[in-house]
Amino acid sequence: MAASGADPVGRAEELAAIADFLEAGAPACAVLVEGEPGIGKSTVWRAVVTDAAERGFRTLRARPAESEAQFAFSTLTDLLGDALGDALEDLPSPQRRALEVALLIEDRGGAPPDRRALSAGVLSLFRALAAEQPVLVAIDDVQWMDPSSAAVLSFAVRRLRETPLALVLARRSGGGNDRRALEQAVPEQRLRRVSLGPMGFLELNALLRERLGTALPRPVLRRIHELSGGNPFFALELAQAPELIEPGHGLPPTLDLLVRERIGALPEHARQALLVAAVAFQPSVELVDHVVGERDALAPAETARVVEIDHGSVRFEHPLLASAAYELVDPALRRDLHRRLAELVSDPEERAVHLAAAAAGPDEAVAAALEQGAARARARGASAAAAELSDQAAQLTPTDRATDRRRRAADAGYYHFESGDSRRALEVLEAVVGELPAGGERADALCRLARVHSYSDDLQLATDLFLQAAEEAGSDRLTKARALEGAATQLFRLRRRLEEAVEHAKTAAGLARELGQEALFAEVLGSRLLAEATLGREEAKATLDEALAHQPAASAERVLAQPKWTASIARMWWDEPLAVRQTYEELLERGRELGDEGSLAYVYVMLAQADCLLGDFDRGLRDAEAAREIAEQAGQAMLVAYGLAMRAFSAAHRGRAEDCRETAEAALELARRTQGTPALHFATAALGLLELSLGRPEEAVARLDPLVAFAREERICEPGLTRYVVDDVEALIELGRLEEAGELLDWYGGNAARLARGSALAAVSRCRALLAAAEGGIEESLVLFERALEEHNAAPFPFDRARTMLAFGAALRRAKQKADARKMLEQAVAEFERLGAAAFSERAQAELGRIGGRRPSAGGLTATEQQIAELVAEGHSNKEVAAALFVTVKTVEANLSKIYGKLGIRSRAALARRLERRETPAKP
Repeated sequence: MAASGADPVGRAEELAAIADFLEAGAPACAVLVEGEPGIGKSTVWRAVVTDAAERGFRTLRARPAESEAQFAFSTLTDLLGDALGDALEDLPSPQRRALEVALLIEDRGGAPPDRRALSAGVLSLFRALAAEQPVLVAIDDVQWMDPSSAAVLSFAVRRLRETPLALVLARRSGGGNDRRALEQAVPEQRLRRVSLGPMGFLELNALLRERLGTALPRPVLRRIHELSGGNPFFALELAQAPELIEPGHGLPPTLDLLVRERIGALPEHARQALLVAAVAFQPSVELVDHVVGERDALAPAETARVVEIDHGSVRFEHPLLASAAYELVDPALRRDLHRRLAELVSDPEERAVHLAAAAAGPDEAVAAALEQGAARARARGASAAAAELSDQAAQLTPTDRATDRRRRAADAGYYHFESGDSRRALEVLEAVVGELPAGGERADALCRLARVHSYSDDLQLATDLFLQAAEEAGSDRLTKARALEGAATQLFRLRRRLEEAVEHAKTAAGLARELGQEALFAEVLGSRLLAEATLGREEAKATLDEALAHQPAASAERVLAQPKWTASIARMWWDEPLAVRQTYEELLERGRELGDEGSLAYVYVMLAQADCLLGDFDRGLRDAEAAREIAEQAGQAMLVAYGLAMRAFSAAHRGRAEDCRETAEAALELARRTQGTPALHFATAALGLLELSLGRPEEAVARLDPLVAFAREERICEPGLTRYVVDDVEALIELGRLEEAGELLDWYGGNAARLARGSALAAVSRCRALLAAAEGGIEESLVLFERALEEHNAAPFPFDRARTMLAFGAALRRAKQKADARKMLEQAVAEFERLGAAAFSERAQAELGRIGGRRPSAGGLTATEQQIAELVAEGHSNKEVAAALFVTVKTVEANLSKIYGKLGIRSRAALARRLERRETPAKP
């Protein structure tokens, strides 16, 4: 293997391919260099890094060692290094704090930094650096990267798709830890895999001549090439052990044997020094000499080119040499050296690792140190490292301290959950719960187990476990409060037993208030609010106000635990989508600062709902897709289903039948599997609306009736959460099932009137008008349609208003009021076209076609263009036209340009003359 800094020999083809792939300024990409030990991965890696720096990349590099794999954020610390600088000061405060604590820049105490905020901080830092110049993140021996660094880096890289950032990773084939998440964060088409094979005879000859400074006889070279199999490191070892390559020596030596013999040939004190260098987190000459008790203890190893020393820091020439240095020392001596290192280091995590390695069996002092180290790791946001240390703590706890062992195991389980390993978390926590009798200790473990199940998409089991925990908590009021809050939240998510959810939340709120837990109190009020609002209880408004009063105490919590979030959901049900949309945008920004991925997906789902209410279905589709993508990245299947459901909902409004059906069915399948009730309901509502818009009322009722029955059975009375009831009523009317429609409308309308929901009252008036017309009361229906339009003014949801205009126009036509019918239907067509609601636009145009007389447009103009042309011809300004048609001035200007082009005119005066000369309408 070529010396550090030397030009690589025999790898020109691989380096050229990598150089072509790594384009400065290109979107995020990755190169993975793989090969067996000694094949030259590090040499190629160094050459790529050097070349990239020369081509204008900002290079961030790390070379983790096997001994560092247990130390949280060791790779991240090496990578960022000097890159932090002023960039750290420019980060949002949650991200800056998380980075400073995780990388041991500061130890501020208090609550541990959110891992999501730390991940978001690294993401922001990469973006800031890449804005100045392309960035290269280079990691050699990536198989030894610590899991905490791997998780954070994967999070960031996955979100840098269009950012000029490249990864160069070198990994040993087989063996070592499997750290593949980082390369998997890059799209497959932007990943180049380079597998290093053996060197040919000529390339190996050149390498040996360069490294040894002399030319070997050709027969010796042939023998070395044959025995090494073209592996450069193996070949160099053989070249320095000529006795092993003599013909007749016996079986060919192995690389492992050569490395062991090379280490074994060193003096005893040098082997001990190498052991210290192999296991220390940051080995230095000073540390090694102090532990061994001899100056220049590493000098023989440096002379033998086993290690290299740079400004007092020690690094092995090859990872295989570090492994051999560790394995060749007597186990008792290894334990003794670990014990001595534990006495010297000050970091609790490093001390715990050394104590664990020094332990010959269960030891309470060691277990306690590991527990302390785990707490320290979690305080830095390194949940994966905390889980590993807690696992060891539980294993090393003496058998007569069962309570301590279970506590440490329970900690390990929850740390596994926080690090993203729900499977391992469930395994550990279920084992702990299974050992415990009923009581306070088990209640705490049950709470943890329930929380994991709630994120693993088993909401019913999570609910049962929370309630069991609350029952067993006894005098532990904090555990009981958390358990009851969890139960209330899960019941709301299931949309079942909502009265019970309210009572659980009330009890939890009382306990949280007594304990002075204001953040928990605020979160519980949010859970209570949603359950009360779903039930249509009038006291929900007072709960909302009280929850918002405690928002400051919860502002540092995850987005979904903040009163501002739950209040926004309720306010959208209460006809305030435009106002809460701004709040959702603020919460998105806050979530990004915190790296709160799960919350971001949920916020995007609610944005999509607001978009649909406001008639912006294209934006609804974009927000739904953002929710789905984020949820997929975070492994949240329930929210993936929700994102799909909202895409289907948007497509239904647009009348895109194929997209709606395909997406809704996918959402339904996933929602049933994950118990995702909201996704199930929105996907079903989307299919019901689609069938209604296509003139298939029987199919619409088949979809919507079970949904309505569920809402009534569970006493879900909030009209803003059950808007699909109106679609079911309209479908029943079309089928002539008037009595059923009337009974259902009375229930829904009663809720709307009691809670004063303007949009629902307008929809109810439309349905009552349709019902009256179906019963022959055409005059009564016209009065009700007039009322519906007036009520729409209080809650201007454009899609609903257009539906009312369509139904009103049809009623006017049947009442033989053709002029008024034409005007109303033209307005409906124009509004549906503006919204992009194709299916309903076609229905309106078909209804318009049933009216005799003049056509709805002239000169090939669309209905929207015809309306604008007529208003402009009457002398109205663009601003006045926009106000009359509920569109923007830009929309008027764009349509006016199209009108001029179609009619071959250039002025407003010419437009007026053209419309004056059009054919006189035929008399009815």
